Amino acid sequence: MLNRFIYGLCCLTFLGFFCQKVWKEVSFSPQTVIEVPHAHEQHLDGKGVVVAIIDEGFDHSHAFLKDQISPYRYNTNNKVRDASETFIFENGHYAFESHGTHVTGIISSLAPQVNIIPIKVGGFGGDQAFVKALQIAASSPAHIVNISMRLSHTGREMSPNVRSAMTQLAKAGKLIVIAAGNEGTPLMQNAYTASLVELAHDPLMESRLLLAGASSYKNGTETLAEFSNYPGNSSFGTAQAYFITAPGDHIKSTITGGYFGEKSGTSMAAPMVVGAASLLKQAFSHLQAEDIARLLLISARKVSLDGKDLSRVYFGAGIVNLKSALEQGKTI
Repeated sequence: MLNRFIYGLCCLTFLGFFCQKVWKEVSFSPQTVIEVPHAHEQHLDGKGVVVAIIDEGFDHSHAFLKDQISPYRYNTNNKVRDASETFIFENGHYAFESHGTHVTGIISSLAPQVNIIPIKVGGFGGDQAFVKALQIAASSPAHIVNISMRLSHTGREMSPNVRSAMTQLAKAGKLIVIAAGNEGTPLMQNAYTASLVELAHDPLMESRLLLAGASSYKNGTETLAEFSNYPGNSSFGTAQAYFITAPGDHIKSTITGGYFGEKSGTSMAAPMVVGAASLLKQAFSHLQAEDIARLLLISARKVSLDGKDLSRVYFGAGIVNLKSALEQGKTI
């Protein structure tokens, strides 16, 4: 187990190299939407920032990683931190690994020098695997944690054990970004996402949790992606308070087999938010997780739909705006 943890930390070095190569090879037009070029012009690249990604699998045999992991044996004992202890193969690749690989590439493209700790949760791990993954992230040096998967094996609300592990993750000082889900409904109409909203408002979370919705940008028109969950006008009062939006429709990134491909979902929007948060953390290293979260929320760009300001109903705080966040961060 110790060797596996050491290897996970070693991942920080070779994934930094991977990030550089992905950024050179893949162009994400959605980056312009959230003002990433402005951050890059200021020489921000995520250096010194550590991100943990909790997902169903990661393809470390991707061509842009292979050279960097050559000093280490590629096997199930030291590939990534594994919270499920179960590896399932499909056509020569780990099942579900394309999803985590895609998420990793998105973060890497925004912050090409960020250090990444991948934490694998198998498809059949259940609550025990979720809790273990959150505990690994809490004890890691990560500043930010990306969760682009449901932390509920039943499809219902989070279990008390998972919720407790989430509060411990926040207590450890991590900024947590979770995908808001793809049912295309208000958050409070779904048991799982409603439990996320309630968790975000739990004082134990210390305002360190953000829910990420997905925007769509087609033919010059910006709107909420049709699949994305959204805050709505909930009786809870403030389902909108910790909700932020980023591009998540037809996002190109790394996939298994050494290829690049497009995926859509709030799973893609969450790493967009995480990438932006990484650049802000680098720029303002003194800021804590809750400060970065607040900075993203107050600087987000409002969106008008059909001439009506419905931004908070559908977009929460709005769409990530790195340029504004970098300006406002100077006053915090």
